[in-house]
Amino acid sequence: MAEMGSHETELTKTISGAERDRRVAAVNDARASVGLEGISLSAADEEHAQRLIDGDIDLVEFVQTRSALASPKAYS
Repeated sequence: MAEMGSHETELTKTISGAERDRRVAAVNDARASVGLEGISLSAADEEHAQRLIDGDIDLVEFVQTRSALASPKAYS
């Protein structure tokens, strides 16, 4: 039964090869950009980026999830 749920998710979250390539390029550009600032992505950040690449989440979900984790006090 768990396989059926996984299969259903896979079918509903399919992205094209071109879209996957675009996402890989965007993530690589972001890695390079933060790397120039001396920042390394954590394992959690890498996993989150991989979910975007794989089509498990879209850009809106990617950004909302990450910004929701930031503490509002950090911006005070």
